[in-house]
Amino acid sequence: MAKSSSVLMLVLQLACIILAGFQTAFAADRQTAMSSGGGIIYNPDAPTFALPRDALDSHDIPFSNRSDSRPFGSYLQQTLDFARFADLFKAINATVGTLQSRGEAHITVVSPPEYDRVLKPAGVTIEEIEDIARQCGLQSARLQPVCVGRFSGSLPHPMSEADNGTFLLYSLVVADVFGDLAGIRQEVFKLYRKKGGEGALFQPEGFWPHVTLGFDRRDLFIEDGIYKGSNYCYAPIHTTK
Repeated sequence: MAKSSSVLMLVLQLACIILAGFQTAFAADRQTAMSSGGGIIYNPDAPTFALPRDALDSHDIPFSNRSDSRPFGSYLQQTLDFARFADLFKAINATVGTLQSRGEAHITVVSPPEYDRVLKPAGVTIEEIEDIARQCGLQSARLQPVCVGRFSGSLPHPMSEADNGTFLLYSLVVADVFGDLAGIRQEVFKLYRKKGGEGALFQPEGFWPHVTLGFDRRDLFIEDGIYKGSNYCYAPIHTTK
């Protein structure tokens, strides 16, 4: 049994390496263009913010388990060091003055709705997803900052009275330059399909990596009608030592 498990782990590691190569070949040009500002439209009055060069380097940060039996309590994240984002949050909040911070930083790779509504009903466990992430080197994913994203306005389709009014949200938009995170999602998709999951319900490429920085009321998601790709860009960002 132990030998069989070791073989499976080796196969998964090789699959991650091969898939990362394909992801790089097909996605690098698009992601590099995004990370270098190609096609991005900034707000004309937006300042330029600074971010430490190593802010997205998480190879030395332990993997964080996000398994919870409560509804929408399980998901997969790349854990980051919030201390490296603290000055950016302060700089943004200095222009607003009303933002809340969670005091932590991460990139969601598989979201709670994706897990609870799609993957879990097909028999995919959060432990299996985490095993894939570890074998594919989630904490060593190679990322680049793109911009500071902002949403300021009313939700297009409020689901309750609590969603009425305006919201303010800031995030760091990130480029998965080498397809490391996309590769993990592709491996999760393969497992999902192997277990009989309906392919149309999980789109591994439907993924906009970002780091939530601060908000006035609550974080906002795709389910709220908010997309956090380069379309979300508000202000340029440059890296510092």
